[in-house]
Amino acid sequence: MPTTTNGMHYEVHGAGPVTLLLLPGLGCSTRCWDGVIPLLDGYRCIAMDLPGHAGSIDAPADGSSLAAITRPVIDAVTELGLDRFVAVGLSFGGSVSVRLGLDVPERVESVMAFMPWNAGGTEPGDPFMAQLHDSWADPDAVRHVVEFISLDPARTTDVQQTMTGAVSEAFWRRWYGAGVFTSMLDELPGMTVPVCYVLGGRDTVAPRDALIGDVLAMPGGRLVLLAEAGHLAPYEHPELVATEVREFVGRVAARPVEA
Repeated sequence: MPTTTNGMHYEVHGAGPVTLLLLPGLGCSTRCWDGVIPLLDGYRCIAMDLPGHAGSIDAPADGSSLAAITRPVIDAVTELGLDRFVAVGLSFGGSVSVRLGLDVPERVESVMAFMPWNAGGTEPGDPFMAQLHDSWADPDAVRHVVEFISLDPARTTDVQQTMTGAVSEAFWRRWYGAGVFTSMLDELPGMTVPVCYVLGGRDTVAPRDALIGDVLAMPGGRLVLLAEAGHLAPYEHPELVATEVREFVGRVAARPVEA
């Protein structure tokens, strides 16, 4: 299982002139992209587990903020020599992708965030966040959460398995106890790379109004609504996800490079 020196697990698939860095959602693993990657022939795809998750469970995983959790990802892509790449992420991984666009814009060609965590975070006292904070490694609680966010639970069993046994307690409790309340909303007007948010019409988690606000805050921000998709679209509708990646990345790649 290939890992970088800081413990970040990654998988390389395919080849092509454009590299896609595929980041899973919180509680997910690289299996998130298993149905999507075969539909992205012609691209070099690098799927990477998030810090504190699955194959990257021993990587530094400070869940106190998105900026902190993104640092090990930056170190990993630096070690792998990824000078230019498209950051593609699901949910929490989508927000890490946005953070990459803010922190290392010289490397990120564009960002595609599927059902991302909203940039403004959540307010203290949110009962759903409190429930998640207390559900670490609790199979019944995790099953309830995953079924709530799934359209087809039979296709999201990987999420249940990873959430239950392959996310570090330190990351989980730090994120749900502190990280969820941090914000990068004020930084979005300074985004210098193209960003596309993809929202699901049947998503029961992502706050649509807040995400629309994120897109409006970013210069040239783009938003796509997949009417039939839920929060875990790469598992449940990989063909829709692959189509949108190809459309957006192809559009951006066709733009002339500015001197």
